[in-house]
Amino acid sequence: MTVTKAELIGTLDEKYVANVVAFESMIAAAALVLDGEHLRGTDGSIDLVAVRARIAALTWQVPAMRQRLVPTPLRLTTPAWVPVDHLDIAEHVKLHPDIEPDDPNHVEILTGRLNGPMDLSRPLWDFLVVELDSGRVAIVARYHHVIGDALFGLKIGDVVAGTAPSTSLPEISDDERDAVGVPPRTGVGILAIAGRSWFAARSGRADAWHEYWRKPFVRRLRRWGGRVIRPLKNRAIIASGEAERLLVPRHSRYVEVDLAPATKLAYRLGGTVHDLTVAATLRAVAMLEPDSETMSLLVPISRRSRTDDAARNHISIVKVTVPTADPLELVVPAVRAQVQAAVDDRSNRGLGTPDWRGYATSITWGPRQRFFGEAPIRSVTGWPAGDPRDDLACLSCSYGKTLSISVTARATTDVDAVMAVISECFAAVPVPLPVPVPATATVGS
Repeated sequence: MTVTKAELIGTLDEKYVANVVAFESMIAAAALVLDGEHLRGTDGSIDLVAVRARIAALTWQVPAMRQRLVPTPLRLTTPAWVPVDHLDIAEHVKLHPDIEPDDPNHVEILTGRLNGPMDLSRPLWDFLVVELDSGRVAIVARYHHVIGDALFGLKIGDVVAGTAPSTSLPEISDDERDAVGVPPRTGVGILAIAGRSWFAARSGRADAWHEYWRKPFVRRLRRWGGRVIRPLKNRAIIASGEAERLLVPRHSRYVEVDLAPATKLAYRLGGTVHDLTVAATLRAVAMLEPDSETMSLLVPISRRSRTDDAARNHISIVKVTVPTADPLELVVPAVRAQVQAAVDDRSNRGLGTPDWRGYATSITWGPRQRFFGEAPIRSVTGWPAGDPRDDLACLSCSYGKTLSISVTARATTDVDAVMAVISECFAAVPVPLPVPVPATATVGS
């Protein structure tokens, strides 16, 4: 028997849909570049029908891809994920009308910014299939951050792109249909399911009473008021021009490097590829801010364990600050130490003065070859999403033997200069640190 399902999003996740600016800015994207021959029909064109059929079948293995956000009655709680009665796959998987250059210097089509607007009334993901002039095909995938963080996004990628070629469509099992479920008939039904789930997580009435009153009632009232006025607030943000001022044009670049030398370089410098990614971005910030004494970036971290592995969003943020004049050899271990300290310290850490330029992070998709159906995936580029007030963001993604490093920045920022600094850092040969002069020595002795 198919179960009626609904799941409230967390109060922390609600910030991703708090207003139109947050909603538009928190859309993550990745570009998968595949061999094109296995995606074409007998006439040589992209077989969009087959691509849609495969993705539609695979969505049953990821319930989040068959859910949409709906408000609860009177917006008494956070919005809830509910299954869709019907997934209109044609609205989620589209074919780009033009053939685009297969060129790292022309990446706008790969960033997801040309996928079109994302519809809040539908499941918050979409794919744009792009034919490249090399004969290869790019699948530009987007999903909204409220669905999950980058690690959750990798789980979606694991389903969409398997580790073995497949000629047939995956069969949809009864267990998969049951896992997705059906939507409640009414908003009251959503509240009832949410209430039962919340109470079941408590050890009894006393624990439930204590948990409810653990947060101040005034705060709950303010959050409820914010939800009630959200539609009006969004209209005001658009009418006032605030959305246009904050959602400024951006441009992007990426570079691919061999993973093994990058890993060895990071290790020699005292860190990991993640630390080197952050450090290289900090060196780019130093180029942009040569007169500053220090430079800062935000770094997302995760403390996932087996008990919270199913969480959609489980990311904390740490601010990393280093002296602007420090070379890469000093910045990498400094990043390593600050990030590790934040991972070890589970207390609430403030970010201090908002002096950061943006953020940087790294993800790993693993060494195994991936396939979309029969088509081998040759490269993967992830594109960062973040606070619209940030100037730039960097994301490195390892797949197979390659590390793809992408940067998105405001159109007013010299992204080519930023990319040049980052590329130089990943190609750097570490220089031995100078030997300290003994305290008793004199200059020239």
